[in-house]
Amino acid sequence: MPRLIPTGTCWCGCGTEVGIGSFFARGHDKIAEAALLVTEYGSSVPQLLHKHGYGPGHGTPLLRLP
Repeated sequence: MPRLIPTGTCWCGCGTEVGIGSFFARGHDKIAEAALLVTEYGSSVPQLLHKHGYGPGHGTPLLRLP
């Protein structure tokens, strides 16, 4: 994965200025995560897992945790 650099603006798209080293304003990471789940996967975690090759008989992302 590429190394991402914080820009000083919240990455959720709200435009809020954030502190040095931060990607999101407080709580906005969850807002962005929920919006992505709705727009890309129809609010379905099973759809998200399936899209990335996980699910029954196809493994689990838990095995990739460090």
